[in-house]
Amino acid sequence: MITSMTGFGSGRREAPGLNLAVEIKTVNHRHLDLHVRIPSEFQGLEAVVRKALASRLKRGRVDVFIRIELTRSSVRLEANQDLIASYVKLVEELRSQFPISGDLTFEGISKLPGAITVSSQDMGPDELTALSGHLVEATEAALEQVQDMRAREGVALARDLSGRIDAIRSCLETITQGAAGLLDHHRELLLKRVAELAPKLEVDSNRLEVEALMYAEKSDIAEEITRMGSHLDQFARLGERAGEAGKRMDFLLQEMNREVTTILSKTSGLNHSGAAIGQAGIDIKVEIDKLREQVQNVE
Repeated sequence: MITSMTGFGSGRREAPGLNLAVEIKTVNHRHLDLHVRIPSEFQGLEAVVRKALASRLKRGRVDVFIRIELTRSSVRLEANQDLIASYVKLVEELRSQFPISGDLTFEGISKLPGAITVSSQDMGPDELTALSGHLVEATEAALEQVQDMRAREGVALARDLSGRIDAIRSCLETITQGAAGLLDHHRELLLKRVAELAPKLEVDSNRLEVEALMYAEKSDIAEEITRMGSHLDQFARLGERAGEAGKRMDFLLQEMNREVTTILSKTSGLNHSGAAIGQAGIDIKVEIDKLREQVQNVE
């Protein structure tokens, strides 16, 4: 079954001296668009996260939030004293110009961008390897939840898509029934028009019938109906298969819209049958627009 591109999941891992959390949010996007937010001191581990994501997700905007807390004693807190001095000087200048109250505490300083950083340079190769393993495990756990949510959303999407495809099939049946008498209608219409314009002229009836048939064939919508039915069948099969179906669905909807536009063009201004075909064609266009909105969220 198809899957949605909307999902959320989180994963956590704890080890001696380590607390690690990963959150993943996904929404619709034409391509796979990854955004990984990881503490700057662990930027070297971003590649393993991206690899895990790309192996499971094919489309969608993916936002990943990673929190890594090292609690072992070898972790050092480093203060950027020059930067902090600049902050303090700025605060004093602002106080001299504005009615600002309150003291600048260590807690306040710790929240200033770049004032205090965590140094992980003491981590050895084995520790970094272990951290990388924990990070991948937490990412995989979050991805499992994301995939589960996307699959549930996909079931609801497939149900809605199927209902709209059935509605289009019903409209196409109306068009098929109305098209049955179009050839005879065009022939009679042309003969009547010629008779009205030249009642006293000798008319070659055989030549006239040939031209009437040629005109009618230009207005024949049998090919469009056949192609429309084929597109509907292909679309329905995509809804039952796993994998990347959204792009194929979007292409088929473009082709469906092209066929129904041609049908409407060929049957505009006709008798009662043409009016019925026209209404059915408009209804199909409405359903196609709704399908396009839904397909934007199909992976």
